[in-house]
Amino acid sequence: MVTSEPNAGDVYWLEAPAAHGHEQQGRRPVLIVTDTRLTSLGLAWAVPLTTTVRGWPLHADVHIGGRLSVAMCEQLRSIGVERLGRFIGTVSYSELAEVRSILHTILGH
Repeated sequence: MVTSEPNAGDVYWLEAPAAHGHEQQGRRPVLIVTDTRLTSLGLAWAVPLTTTVRGWPLHADVHIGGRLSVAMCEQLRSIGVERLGRFIGTVSYSELAEVRSILHTILGH
């Protein structure tokens, strides 16, 4: 359980519930992409991370604790902050900006 309000760029463990089709499920790290205006309401938009590098255009490289992960931007989801587990780390501002840029493209803005 999260003991402080998550911030954009923070990475947490999340136990994702059962999923359908190509949705991500199971225990995995997620990158918070929304700021405190949403997290203060108990919700967050999060992007799941993986260590599998596919080079897909909707993926962005991020580093947490010196390890490379990939943000799967096409898997954006809204979650209750109470479902966030242990804090893992924070990505750089430029990496968060890249993830948000891809989300901006996906959302059609």
